Amino acid sequence: MKWTRVCLILCLGTNSVLAQVLFTSKVDSLKMLIGDQQALEFTVTSPAGINPADIHTEFVDTCSFLEIINQSTWTRTEENQKTIQLKTIRFGIFDEGHFVIPACYTLVGNDTLWTYPIPIDVRGIEPDSTGLMPIKGIIREKTSWTDYMIYILGTLAVILVYILYRLYKKQQAKKVKSTELPPPVKLLPHEIALQKLTVLKQNRLWEQGEVKEFHVQLTYILREYLENRFLIPALESTTVEIERDVKRLGLSQDQNVQIHNLLHVADWVKFARGNPEENANSLAIDQAITLVQQTQPQIVSPLTNEIKS
Repeated sequence: MKWTRVCLILCLGTNSVLAQVLFTSKVDSLKMLIGDQQALEFTVTSPAGINPADIHTEFVDTCSFLEIINQSTWTRTEENQKTIQLKTIRFGIFDEGHFVIPACYTLVGNDTLWTYPIPIDVRGIEPDSTGLMPIKGIIREKTSWTDYMIYILGTLAVILVYILYRLYKKQQAKKVKSTELPPPVKLLPHEIALQKLTVLKQNRLWEQGEVKEFHVQLTYILREYLENRFLIPALESTTVEIERDVKRLGLSQDQNVQIHNLLHVADWVKFARGNPEENANSLAIDQAITLVQQTQPQIVSPLTNEIKS
């Protein structure tokens, strides 16, 4: 099959300098066979001396259908008084259907440049149309006792296993039967979230200089809880989409504000390299624990008619 290389480019800007900055993304082809691999390439071209503040491809990592094989680091070259930054991600898709690689963005001053989403059709492997060669007849040879050796050994092995089994059961009958272990208890979403938040609070990553990693883990636990508790796609949604879905849940104004603050502070730290005060980090983990405790489902006792959290 002959593949056609396809390039999708998005240029955004409101002034003469921004209009010269290009943020592009391209793949080898918009069509591929299931299980095949191809490259996703991001390129930022800007005038010499202008360097985008940050380039975000995190949205690609959240695509559940996209299997990332490997990816390069951002490389930077100078050519014809232009700065060119390049990153290549090699990926594969192992499901059949129509998929869309989401848009990514970079920051230039106070402006944002986005790439276009990239649609990809994944097809299954078509069966071979050439057919099979005719089956030849079986050529039989004379048999000997060695031809039945595998059956003899198999029979002896079965007899030996049966004898060992009977001896084992006889010994077990003399012992007291051990009590069966209870089935593992399946934790509820709020129980899982509170356990993870407790461990994260005890680790105190921000005191070790890992502020960004702390907020990455904090927002992942919060997104996971919102998705499992309220059945919204929080793990694959942006902050704006999560806030939109949360407003439909009927939570209190204070709870909506807490979710807003936790997500936006984390975005500020991850994407704008913000550095909140130390007490702000400990306050954020406490707010997350309080939010989970306040929004966990309430259980009504059938005997006392009392509501238990």
